[in-house]
Amino acid sequence: METPRIEFYRLRDFGKKINATIEFLRENFKGLFLCLLLIGGPAALLLSVVFENVMSSLFSFGFESGESGAPPDIINFFSLLGGNYFLMMLVSWLTINLIISVTYSYMKLYNEGVAKETSVGEVFRLALSKYGGLLLLSFIVTLVTIVGAFFFLLPGIYLGITLSIAYPIFMFEKGGVGNAFSRSFTLIREKWWSTFGLIFISYLISYVVQMVFSVPFIVVYVMEMFTVVEEIESNQGDPSAIMDIFSSSYMTFAMAVSMVGTYITYSIPLIALGYQYSNLVERSEGRGLMNEIKEFDSE
Repeated sequence: METPRIEFYRLRDFGKKINATIEFLRENFKGLFLCLLLIGGPAALLLSVVFENVMSSLFSFGFESGESGAPPDIINFFSLLGGNYFLMMLVSWLTINLIISVTYSYMKLYNEGVAKETSVGEVFRLALSKYGGLLLLSFIVTLVTIVGAFFFLLPGIYLGITLSIAYPIFMFEKGGVGNAFSRSFTLIREKWWSTFGLIFISYLISYVVQMVFSVPFIVVYVMEMFTVVEEIESNQGDPSAIMDIFSSSYMTFAMAVSMVGTYITYSIPLIALGYQYSNLVERSEGRGLMNEIKEFDSE
């Protein structure tokens, strides 16, 4: 066991929290990326397959509606999609929570000084032990945020930002779902705007990185569109070939790369929120300072 290079419970201003996030990613890129790829990757791959089916159904529905000249039939639309859309939403939700659990499990082991000695299996076991509670917490947070946004947009935004801290609270502390939910309102007091700003900037960074993974999808999509246009012209203007865009193996591969990359880079704002949590805990409880005092007394 070794002391982690990045101290967790420490007062940090906005810039230092961003720097800590980048430094953590630089130091742990290989280990964290491997865990996210091996644990969360298969779920993201499954999601890419479901997403491909949904897009094919959408193209098919649009083509049939345009061909008939009739206004879109919503009932037929949902019938055509079948369970693919709802399966996509379910797998997406499960995958996001798996990424949350894996990211914070790795971060927790790093803070304990064992991340470089641990294996993917140990990260998975820790992530799995918290996964059920995390799903419950995620469901409650999502429901509360949606209800708040339904009555008025601003309460939804306020609750969404406030309860974003509930995830690291649940993963780093011993309390359950109720503790994470209530404690997030206590910790974020007077620091809502800084949390909002940190989430916004970290998501921008994440989006830029996601674009790198999206390059294969964009390239393949443009190439497939040129092929489809040629087929339409050769078939006397028959537009049915457009439905084959998402059926090629190249598109399947490119979509899988894009989807896996999107979910892996989702860890960036999660890490930033982890350091915001530690900053808020240090401000209100001085946990890092107390640990230093204990270490000093023990020498």
